[in-house]
Amino acid sequence: MMEPIVSASKKHAAALLAACLLASGSFGSAAAKSASPAVGMPNPMVEYASVHEASQAAGFTPLYLPEISGYHVSNAFVISKNLVDIRYTRDGEPGKTLTLRTAPAKRQQTKDISGIYGVKWLQRNIDDTTVFMAKVPAESKACHDGYAAYWQQDGMLFSAYAENISEAEFTHLLKDGLLDLSRIYF
Repeated sequence: MMEPIVSASKKHAAALLAACLLASGSFGSAAAKSASPAVGMPNPMVEYASVHEASQAAGFTPLYLPEISGYHVSNAFVISKNLVDIRYTRDGEPGKTLTLRTAPAKRQQTKDISGIYGVKWLQRNIDDTTVFMAKVPAESKACHDGYAAYWQQDGMLFSAYAENISEAEFTHLLKDGLLDLSRIYF
């Protein structure tokens, strides 16, 4: 006769436990959801309205192309508060883009600030400057390959990456534009 009482008491205890769990879940989950912090890492790229604003936020003046170059600024970012990333579009040729990055060498753990991975970097000497260049395969056959380069000048690191551009045009932009500007202003 004792067994049915124990059984009933176990059923009663189980019912109470289930009710408590359901109640705490239904009332506690809303509070827990609103109090929980965001999950994941914050985006290290902060966009600015101009190169000047990005420069002020980073605390240094980046290498940039003047408007006479035929490229205009489409975006300016600061990455992790210590690297300026400027995106350009070629005037009249919106498919031709250029990304130019600048960072003080002392703030970086690597000399390659390009953000380009999985390519073969070839060392070249252009006008007494050591430059590492790579061909970057296009994402689809409908697009042309791109080219990237990185170099260092007087404590500053630079990189350039262009899409939908020939190797000759990229080398010309690098040799007669970006390298000259980095030597003159840095």
